[in-house]
Amino acid sequence: MPTNKPQSIWSQVDWITIGIYIALMIFGWISICGASYTFGDNDIFSLGTRSGMQIVWIGTSICLGFVILMMDTRFFDTFSYIIYGVLLLLLFATIFNPHDIKGSHSWLVLGPIRIQPAEFGKFATALALAKLMSAYGFSIHRLKDFAAACAVIFIPMLCIVGQRETGSALVYLTFFLVLYREGMPGSILFTGVAMVFYFVVGIKYESVLLLDTPTSVGKFVVLLLVQIFTACMVYVYTHERRQAMSIIGYSVGITLVAMLFSLYVIRFDVTWVQLGVCVAMFVYLLLNALRTRLMSYYMILTFAIGSVVFFYSADYVLNNVMEPHQRVRINVLLGLDEDL
Repeated sequence: MPTNKPQSIWSQVDWITIGIYIALMIFGWISICGASYTFGDNDIFSLGTRSGMQIVWIGTSICLGFVILMMDTRFFDTFSYIIYGVLLLLLFATIFNPHDIKGSHSWLVLGPIRIQPAEFGKFATALALAKLMSAYGFSIHRLKDFAAACAVIFIPMLCIVGQRETGSALVYLTFFLVLYREGMPGSILFTGVAMVFYFVVGIKYESVLLLDTPTSVGKFVVLLLVQIFTACMVYVYTHERRQAMSIIGYSVGITLVAMLFSLYVIRFDVTWVQLGVCVAMFVYLLLNALRTRLMSYYMILTFAIGSVVFFYSADYVLNNVMEPHQRVRINVLLGLDEDL
């Protein structure tokens, strides 16, 4: 006979995820030991060392995770917005924190205890976003709902940027993967990935010259990618294969001729020709938008213009807006500076 015996909570636990989490904690602790270890030092478990303090935090997180696991899920459903609001107040208050730790104001210092609200803000943002998206009638395709979901993500991000902790703020962009899974247009996700690619390639290879010409490899590659990506979007979103092939053909052909001219006739910066090609591409997309009255062309035009503007503003932001410690982190990550 079938029984209605309730299942144990332990049988409903995702042990694979927990196992991966524990493995990541162990590997992280080993990395900290390796980075802070001094030859001949045997006190890796001492609370006065970084590795010892990390063990304390690991134990604390496991205990906290157990408490959260034992709590009724209706608690989070009921108080998700309240938790989110409290964390927003903490994030905003931290902006005015007088304690400067390695160039950022992201830590609240309470005697011997230091707390970084940005880390707890991730948990609160996830709860608020889940609460919003589970509401009856929510649709990611409705502009009002999509704007509300974006606001839930961007508000804590802005507070964290105000704390000069850009790295933690960028982590919040991963929430857009949730929106994509819910049905957000793939073009938005592709635009974000493309911007990251523009930034990395453009900054990393900005000072590298292409062959014997005064052309920056970073600028050359990024501008060519903008043209190719735009052509691909024309094909995907308008199904106009001829227009897409025309953009790629003219872009690559004109760039190749300019490159050969710079190599064998007069040396000049080929990126000026590429910028001219981009402007011609903008005009072409605008004319097609007016002719066909398709919103897809306006979207693609916005992507193309935004790509060029973003790329040329990235260098200015890196060198004139970001704090010195932020520039150091990015340069080390890209291999432009050594981590001393």
